[in-house]
Amino acid sequence: MGHNIVFCQQQRIAADLHERKGKMKKLLIASLIMVASHSVFAAENKTSAAPDVFAKATQLYEAKNYPEAFQEMQRLANTGNAQAIYNVGYMTQIGQGTVKDEKKALQYYQDASNKGFGKASFILAQAYHKGNLGLPKDAQKYKEYLDKASVQGSEEASVEFADLLFKQGKPEYDQIAIQRLLPLLRKDYYPAQNLKAIYDLGIGVKNKNPIMQQQAVESLKELAKKGYAPSLMILGNMLANGGILDQNLEEARNIFARLAQANYPNAKESLAQVEEAIAAKKAAPAQPPKK
Repeated sequence: MGHNIVFCQQQRIAADLHERKGKMKKLLIASLIMVASHSVFAAENKTSAAPDVFAKATQLYEAKNYPEAFQEMQRLANTGNAQAIYNVGYMTQIGQGTVKDEKKALQYYQDASNKGFGKASFILAQAYHKGNLGLPKDAQKYKEYLDKASVQGSEEASVEFADLLFKQGKPEYDQIAIQRLLPLLRKDYYPAQNLKAIYDLGIGVKNKNPIMQQQAVESLKELAKKGYAPSLMILGNMLANGGILDQNLEEARNIFARLAQANYPNAKESLAQVEEAIAAKKAAPAQPPKK
């Protein structure tokens, strides 16, 4: 970053720290994004077939006997079971036990979605969001399928949809988002608790409400203690930046090092920036004692 003014050493270090602090704040924003994943065989669904049938298919899959697992799941899908149709779609998408075919996989997901299976609707939402499965990016359809998946009971979709609503910055949307999160908060679903804490923290800062800020921070600390990575990332950024929490670069470094070891997104970059900040702080000339 170029400057027209020549800084003395102490001023230059202060400027570097300020620049790094700005970068870390950007990483904090990135860390708030919910990263969703989906499993192959859903554990629960209203339209699930007899447990022993799914147990057999799951056993075959876990034994990596994909052709027979696919046959079992296909047989169940032919009875109209939405969960099985979703699983067949997943295996077809990645080519496990059958020929890889994204076009067919898309049809299976659409069928499962139409039969009320939330995970399938969530996959379709992501497909429209990212432009995969042969679908074009479509922001409106992404939102529609996300909403549909949430209503159908997808926990991942409910959190992501609530996040979209919060980003509108309007009280009426905030209330809808909170209503979507409430059932998950009662179940101690970590992603929902994390998002609600982020929202409360933002409102607390906006309204200059230290009590609300403190409660939000405590919620994030509790999640971090349980090892929930997104909350750890946010806590690390707050410790690195200072402000909401007292700056503690050493503690921030420990958190980022732990996350980097687990290959958590942005953790390695944050760790490098904190280490640079620590080195710059150590290199800064000692402040003369106050008279």
